[in-house]
Amino acid sequence: LTTVFEKFDLLEINPIGEKLDPNKHQAISMAPSDEEANTVIQVMQKGYELSGRVIRPAMVIVSAGK
Repeated sequence: LTTVFEKFDLLEINPIGEKLDPNKHQAISMAPSDEEANTVIQVMQKGYELSGRVIRPAMVIVSAGK
């Protein structure tokens, strides 16, 4: 399956530790954390990109800040 993903340029979006990007991520909740506000702290569902275009955004929980 991984070989097929690579062949067709299908990439997994797994954004732990990244800033929230509404083009690639769908924030479903905010949680208290030591991380900076709007940083992805948990991925509930991985997202996928096909040839640089998002076909399913990652569903994430973001930090509410300190």
